[in-house]
Amino acid sequence: MKALDIVMSVLDKKFLDRFTPNRRGPKGHGFYKTIRLLLYGILVEIFSTRKLAKKLKKCIDIWKRIGFLSCPSRSSIDRWKKKFHALLQEMDRRMGNKYMRLKSPEWSIMDSTPLVDENDPDATLGYNSQGSFIGFKLHMSCDEHEVPLRAAFTQAHVHDSQKANELLAPTPKTGGDSAYDSKEIKRKVQEQGGTPYFVHNPRRAGKEKKRKTPLFLRKARVCIEQCNGFVKSQVMKHSWTTMKGYALKASFSFLSVLAIQCLAVYNLKKYGYPSIRIMEVRI
Repeated sequence: MKALDIVMSVLDKKFLDRFTPNRRGPKGHGFYKTIRLLLYGILVEIFSTRKLAKKLKKCIDIWKRIGFLSCPSRSSIDRWKKKFHALLQEMDRRMGNKYMRLKSPEWSIMDSTPLVDENDPDATLGYNSQGSFIGFKLHMSCDEHEVPLRAAFTQAHVHDSQKANELLAPTPKTGGDSAYDSKEIKRKVQEQGGTPYFVHNPRRAGKEKKRKTPLFLRKARVCIEQCNGFVKSQVMKHSWTTMKGYALKASFSFLSVLAIQCLAVYNLKKYGYPSIRIMEVRI
C-alpha cells in the first residue's frame, strides 16, 4: 500500500475543488496540490518541513505525480502549514461525510484528548480526568470502527461541551462522557435524527446522585478512547511538541485526522473494511 496511492485516489481534484479559496493574483501552486503534499507527509511520518523539502528534492517523481510543476520550497511548505488549519477542519467534516455515505456507521462517540506542551507560548491551563495540564485539546467524534467523523482543535482551557456542536455527526446513536450531558446537546442530537446516550452528570446534586453508566455506552466509549490513543501515538507519534504556535498544531492535528479518514475510505473501497492501520503505509 503506497501513501501516494491513498492521497491521489481519495483526495481527488473533484473533492478538493470545493475548498479552493477564491483570491486575486497569481494562482501559485494550487490549494489541492498543497493539501495532497501535506497529507503525504503525515502518511509517511515526515512531520518536519526541512525533512519533507529534502525528500522532495531527492524524489522528483513525488511532487510531479501530485501535480506540481516545480519542487515546492521549504518556506512555502511552512507557510501552508500555518495558513490552512480552518479549511482543514472543514475538510475533515466533509471526509467524515464521505466515509459515512460508504459505511453508514451506527455510533458517533465524542471526547477530547490533551496535547500537553508546557513550552508553547499559545498553550493554556486545562483540566481532564487525570488533573490539570498545560497545552491544547484535540476534540473528536468517531464511529464504532474508531474512524474519526468530526474534529476540532482548541487551547486547553476550552470545555469539551463548547465544541460539541462541531463534533455532532448524523448517526443513529450519539454518545459521550458527562461533559456532553446537557439538554441543549441532547436536543441537537434528536433534531438530526439520532438518539443521545451520555454519561449522567449530576452537577450540583452531588456524586451520590449519579446514575450508573449502561454497559453498551461504556463499550462504545472505548472506541473514542482507543481512537484518541491511536491518533496521538501511531499517527502523530507524540510530535506536536516539535512545532510551536496554535496554527501549526491545529494543522498537524487536522491533517492527522484526515490521514486516518483517507486511509479508512481507501481500504473500505478496496477491501470492504475501514482499516486504519497506518503502519502498513509507513513500512
